[in-house]
Amino acid sequence: MKRSVALLIETSNEYARGLLRGVLRYQQEHERWNIDLPEQHRGAAPPKWLAGYSGDGIIARIETEAIAAAVRQSQLPAVDVSAGRFVESIPWVETDDQSISRLAISHFVKRGIQHVAFCGESTFNWSKWRRDAFVAEAKAQNLSVSVFEVGSDDNESTWSKERKRLARWLAQLPDSCGLMAAYDSLAHRVIQLCTEIDRCVPDSIAVVGVDDDPLLCQLATPSLSSIVPDAELAGYTAAEQLDAIMSGEVVPAAGTLLPPIGIATRKSSDTLAVEDPVVAIAGRYILANACNGIQVSDVVAQTDLTRRVLERRFKSSMDITPHEFIVETRLSHAERLLRETNLTLDKVAHRCGIEYAEYLNALFRKHRGMTPGEYRRQNKKTDQ
Repeated sequence: MKRSVALLIETSNEYARGLLRGVLRYQQEHERWNIDLPEQHRGAAPPKWLAGYSGDGIIARIETEAIAAAVRQSQLPAVDVSAGRFVESIPWVETDDQSISRLAISHFVKRGIQHVAFCGESTFNWSKWRRDAFVAEAKAQNLSVSVFEVGSDDNESTWSKERKRLARWLAQLPDSCGLMAAYDSLAHRVIQLCTEIDRCVPDSIAVVGVDDDPLLCQLATPSLSSIVPDAELAGYTAAEQLDAIMSGEVVPAAGTLLPPIGIATRKSSDTLAVEDPVVAIAGRYILANACNGIQVSDVVAQTDLTRRVLERRFKSSMDITPHEFIVETRLSHAERLLRETNLTLDKVAHRCGIEYAEYLNALFRKHRGMTPGEYRRQNKKTDQ
């Protein structure tokens, strides 16, 4: 007989939908469960039927004391997929927020950015953890760093007050600043405010969010770069752990932290902030044209320098050669196409300025340690 499992996970944001995709994938592979999924928003009260639920287990985003109490009272095996830690006696699966913040800092550093900022919401543990890791990594890289915490935006009047305070903070940030927002919706609002106060994104403030929500990222103007957490693996891992508990195995009440998949680079952070004006010209040319099949000779032609001199100055400013920057830009675009589309490998290669799929395959093996097909199988969003 199949077991019945309740999923107390909202469907209103991309991360939660990723969790659900992971649980679904586990169920499809093993065909052991009947799933009970109530329609609810983030922070909603537990469904009334949970009080008399006769199922076998629960996977929940426990972010309120009410949900925590309902899970405790059920006395059912449970796994938490939240960083809230309201029920410390059960296993929990979450993102590795230190890795997320380190990836954001690395993204900015590669673009020559020396001033960084973090915008978060300290109501949530994951936002606080991302903030603390971001600040620590910025200091380790000798970057100047600024932090802003928004208040809860549960209602429009609260956000109306907060947006004025946030706008003032954005206005005083130094030029050529890299800003990480704790989640995509907040990053989207940051971009809107930057437009209102005449701070150009990405040249004045480069913005990166977290969650890679396809709608929010594409609706932003310019389109939003975003760190891609492995939400689907988190859901799959939680399902795996719950299955083990329901089968009588002991799963420690400790956190399983999963690193992000990578960063989906879009226009909101596609900039360079380097003091060498010639390197800036060359780097921006690469960002704009890497996927048009350019070679290093084309980059050199944009300057009055010899290839050797440009390569030396590029390496000094960017800690990378023009050729390496072209390859990395192409691979970043290829990763996004593999995650977000069903294009064949030939078409992915062509759109990245690579003539043959075999060469794309070789580049992926060398720089990512896997083939493009393996990358797609691991990271493809299954609901697109």
